[in-house]
Amino acid sequence: DSEEIASAAELVNSASYEDLYRIISDYGEERFAGRIARAIIAERELKPIATTFELANLISHVVPTPRASSHGKGKAIHPATRTFQALRIAVNDELTVLEKGVHAAISLLDAGGRIAVISYHSLEDRIVKTAIKQCLGHCTCPPLAPICTCGAKATLKELTKRPVVPSEEELKLNPRSRSAKLRVAERL
Repeated sequence: DSEEIASAAELVNSASYEDLYRIISDYGEERFAGRIARAIIAERELKPIATTFELANLISHVVPTPRASSHGKGKAIHPATRTFQALRIAVNDELTVLEKGVHAAISLLDAGGRIAVISYHSLEDRIVKTAIKQCLGHCTCPPLAPICTCGAKATLKELTKRPVVPSEEELKLNPRSRSAKLRVAERL
């Protein structure tokens, strides 16, 4: 949205169902976004949601209690975690800032210079991956075109074909690194 959001509290207490649903679903990748948005709307009709504890408690009553993580690397996350992530991303416009920052960093690299970016969730990783991929010089012409007319020219070389993820040892020393992904590229 083009409107600037002053705070998460303002967003929670004034956004429409559609906006809350979109934010929680898109930025939090929360499959219960509809339930959560409806619960927020219903609660704030009674009284404004004033604290993070109130919001977390509300969400934990409408979202099933999660099982331990499917990765087997830790305990289950709190039911409100994805919603809080979504609100933070929306309020801070984090994905736009990340995209602009990665492109700016790439543009500042001299030949042989490297960019290394650590992302912590799939939305961030997708942005980093796309930004790097755009600089690899892959032809974007239709597959049946007789000759290349797009003029694609590589400006980066990918140094990590797949993202580097934490080792088991790193996870033991730093459990918060569990979702980190590192991508590295070099300026040609």
